Amino acid sequence: MRFTIDKDQFLKGLLIASHAIGAKTALPELMCFKLELNESGLDIVASNGDMSIWTLVPTAINGNEIIRNGQPGATLISAHVLTEVVRKMAGSEISFEVIDDRIAKIEDGSFSSKLNCISADEYPDLDNEKNGVSLIMPCSALAELCDQTAFAAFDKDTRPILTAINLTAEAGVLTAIATNSARLSRKTIAIDPSVRFATNVPSKTLVEVTRLFEGSGEVELVVAPKRILFSFGTTLVSSRVFDEDYPVNGSIVPTNFNYFLSVNATAFLNAIDRVSVLSRDHGTIVKLSMDEERVEVSSYSDQTGSAVERLNGVQYTGSRLDIAFNALFVTQAIKALGSSDVSLAFTAEMKPFVIRNPDDDSIVELITPMRTR
Repeated sequence: MRFTIDKDQFLKGLLIASHAIGAKTALPELMCFKLELNESGLDIVASNGDMSIWTLVPTAINGNEIIRNGQPGATLISAHVLTEVVRKMAGSEISFEVIDDRIAKIEDGSFSSKLNCISADEYPDLDNEKNGVSLIMPCSALAELCDQTAFAAFDKDTRPILTAINLTAEAGVLTAIATNSARLSRKTIAIDPSVRFATNVPSKTLVEVTRLFEGSGEVELVVAPKRILFSFGTTLVSSRVFDEDYPVNGSIVPTNFNYFLSVNATAFLNAIDRVSVLSRDHGTIVKLSMDEERVEVSSYSDQTGSAVERLNGVQYTGSRLDIAFNALFVTQAIKALGSSDVSLAFTAEMKPFVIRNPDDDSIVELITPMRTR
């Protein structure tokens, strides 16, 4: 195996594939990149067992030669070491040659390194066949869906299914739901009515995939019973999915309310931030007190004292209501909505309430109140 490659394109491919390299693994081969040179270019493969990435550095881009002097072949080489070596090389081109299946010689004209490598036959078999239900959508739409839901997923492995985002395609709508049981985020997108599936994608996978998007373009999702594929540009990502029923669905969001608040998002966030400074020892609990004459946010701490701020320019409808919430949950929900104003709707003091963008019905945030003294 031998080739000369543009340094920047080589490093770009390595960095894309590195998203699938885990911190530790029982299989030492999975700490390696699989590099395979063929007539299309250089395939770089990486996997942590749960997620796998295939990315191609093509022979040419827009008529510009990227790879030359190629001799087909494949090898395994330490992902971390190779990435750091290539990152720090000064030359614009890199020569790569595998000697006796054991040594990879890497040069740029002034710097030379010999890295240990392993036979490509040692790498586990990975399936990247597109067998399943296909959905093509703009990369920007999937990125927005991820940004507006992934933060609400559970961040601990004690309930694995809640670390996933539930994706359901039905009746021309793709619905994404994430929850940690104390809050829920739901986002909907219009899609091809003929596409139907339901799957639970690890939220971390979806975040990693959308980080790899470059500008505009389309992504193809291929959903199978035990995995999901994301194909975009010259990159393909495969991930396991949770093959079990998601514990909640969109119907958990209430539709009948008794109290309504409209408020400027920035003013609300700033007020929450100021009063929550005093309640760090209480899990950042903030109290919202509302009646038709005034709306206030407040916090209390045995150690540090209390704080209260009156909100101006708000609209409130309903009788008096006091409700306490996790400040972080509400702050993240409002930021996910991305609107200048937000509307909050309440059923009762200890019933979950919703936060919406008044100009976008495709996203809703559900928050469970907290008990206070």
